[in-house]
Amino acid sequence: MARKSRKTSSVSVNATVGEKVYKTAIYIRLSREDERKVESESVENQIKFLRDYLSKDCSLILVDEYVDRDVTGTKFDRPEFNRMITDIRKGRINCVIVKDLSRLGRNYLEAGDYIEKIFPFFGVRFIAVTDNYDSLFSNPTVDGLSVPLKNLINEAYAKDISKKVSSSFENKFKQGVFCACTAAYGYKKDPNDPHMVLIDEDVKDVVIRIFTDYVDGKSLAQIAKELNAEGILAPSVYWHTKDVIHTDKYNNMWEGKQIRRILQNPIYTGDVLIGKTVKCYYKGITKPMKRDGYYVKDHHKPIITDEMYHRAQVRMAERRREYYSTRGKYDGVQNEKRDLLQGYLYCGHCGNLMSMYRRTARLVNGVGHYSSYVCRHSPNYGNADPAKNVKAENLEELIFKMIKSHIATYIGARDRLRMLNRRSDVVSKRIELENRLSDCERRMESLNELTRNIYEDFKDGVLSENEYLEMKSSYVAEIEQLDAEMVKLRVTIETFSPEYGGGGMEDAFSKYIGAEKLSRGMVEAFIKKITCYSKEEFEVTYTFTDELMKLIDLTKKRGVEVA
Repeated sequence: MARKSRKTSSVSVNATVGEKVYKTAIYIRLSREDERKVESESVENQIKFLRDYLSKDCSLILVDEYVDRDVTGTKFDRPEFNRMITDIRKGRINCVIVKDLSRLGRNYLEAGDYIEKIFPFFGVRFIAVTDNYDSLFSNPTVDGLSVPLKNLINEAYAKDISKKVSSSFENKFKQGVFCACTAAYGYKKDPNDPHMVLIDEDVKDVVIRIFTDYVDGKSLAQIAKELNAEGILAPSVYWHTKDVIHTDKYNNMWEGKQIRRILQNPIYTGDVLIGKTVKCYYKGITKPMKRDGYYVKDHHKPIITDEMYHRAQVRMAERRREYYSTRGKYDGVQNEKRDLLQGYLYCGHCGNLMSMYRRTARLVNGVGHYSSYVCRHSPNYGNADPAKNVKAENLEELIFKMIKSHIATYIGARDRLRMLNRRSDVVSKRIELENRLSDCERRMESLNELTRNIYEDFKDGVLSENEYLEMKSSYVAEIEQLDAEMVKLRVTIETFSPEYGGGGMEDAFSKYIGAEKLSRGMVEAFIKKITCYSKEEFEVTYTFTDELMKLIDLTKKRGVEVA
């Protein structure tokens, strides 16, 4: 118990005394626009400001700092913000402090959701210092209007900045100013003029060759295959060697889509088409604009002639017409089979997504539909990527059987564990753990009370600063240890329930226990990735592999414990 003597009137501390000790997170966000605006918004100054605030309130214990640099406030999918939310879910954090509401975000609806719904749901106290908002002491009649109003103002600011930047670029487009960050393959940016390009002599001949080969009758895949066979660097890899781009995630492979992109770009005739795409800075989305853009003639030196470019466009249009006429030549009857594995099936050689190829053919007794999964990159890569053509019905049936087997394994482990949990000796163990949890909760309440008492003694001069800090450090250490033990106990107690079903995976498995055929929902629930190496060789990665193995191991362990 804290001592009640040696009062002095010389100790004076400004602090906000909460009802308990809060495990606090400092969250800082800084966009490029904020960084340019004023120095006070810098990350370092925000950290110092918030640390100073915490030092004046002993009920706030700093656990971690989360800093998102160069991130817009209109989106909440931010690396450090997501890490903070994960820590909140784990119970590591129960208080979040920011400099002002705009640091949390400039999206009115999402910011409101976090302040009014998500943080309260997890029992998280939220403090915006300069906006004088603290959810622990908030007044619904006052803050219920002022906080949403400030969030609206923050969102309006983001919209205004977006409009100004977009307007600036639009004016440049109208003046014919070339604003691309990088030059097209075959060109390089002029070091003396950021709005001009120069011919890249190192790869100029590759561009000429692509146009010549295509006009002479070669297909896109054939051109790509020959370039790969000769070891000519693909555009992204070439730019990486020239330090134009700084990521090495690209592989050294030409593909048909890259050849098509080059053939369709008028930049090789000396002209440029600018302003054909637009950046919505407010939402952070780039999308094609529904307009022709601004066409600038004779902007720079050409690599090919207008005649060569025109011949390439004519042949490409002919190939396109031929393709679509074949697809719909049987009275408009189309193969509309749904691609159940879209986004999940990958080629085991090139690593690219495989897609469904649908065919419609005239048969003696009518029209026949055929569907298969193929790797459309195989023709480009040659022997490095053997062709794959897997009948859709066969692969989908195989995946369905594998998922059903996965579900059966889960049911067996779950039912066995539930049976074991009903035994009297297991029930006694659960009661023992529940009693231990109750003891921890009572001790936690006692420690919170002691922490408040010693702070009052420190304010009244009963305790010196050193004595107060030493006692507080001891209590905080025990609180953290107890908190970790309580989290572990709650998880363990849950596994002793007679109705335990494996936690988060229970809903997914239970939903599809009686399924009779494969559905898109089943694929999304159970499959993480399918890798195809040939028509007969596949590798399936399940969503709940780790969780299911833990359930199986727990069942085995429980069986040994009660044997």
